[in-house]
Amino acid sequence: MEAKDVLVWTPELEVSLFHSMKGHKPIGINRHFHMACIHDKFTTSTGKRNISSEQLWQHLKELYNLPALNEAETIPFPNEENEFNLPDEIFEPPGQGGSDYNDDEPPGSSSGLKLKLQSVTASGSRPTTPDTSPKRKRTRGANTSQPPSPHSTPTTTKRRR
Repeated sequence: MEAKDVLVWTPELEVSLFHSMKGHKPIGINRHFHMACIHDKFTTSTGKRNISSEQLWQHLKELYNLPALNEAETIPFPNEENEFNLPDEIFEPPGQGGSDYNDDEPPGSSSGLKLKLQSVTASGSRPTTPDTSPKRKRTRGANTSQPPSPHSTPTTTKRRR
């Protein structure tokens, strides 16, 4: 059966669809994730792997006014619009304290990367003093405040597996 074929919705298929929708609402901002779960449950319960999620969407559109339900659904997180201004350095031409981005070249071009690499090495981002501290091996006891000792064995009778 192709996606454009008409699916005959029997009462058994509709009941399977409603059981698959239990716990999932195909509306709101997460509707496509919920539809993926519904589709998976539906194809598993019916054994019909040739039913597409588009066919499920079409049937739900016949049963419900999905655009109105999408509008009525609230967003599960705060979504406030805040005014902001970009820093002036972004709009300055290259070489005047702004970014080293050249408008004539795409952002991933090799000359732009070379220029950034040169500016990083010229700025002296390397540490000036060598790290002479000894390297310590991290162990399980390294995170405790007391050093491990053989005299501090656990007093519980539980065996470790």
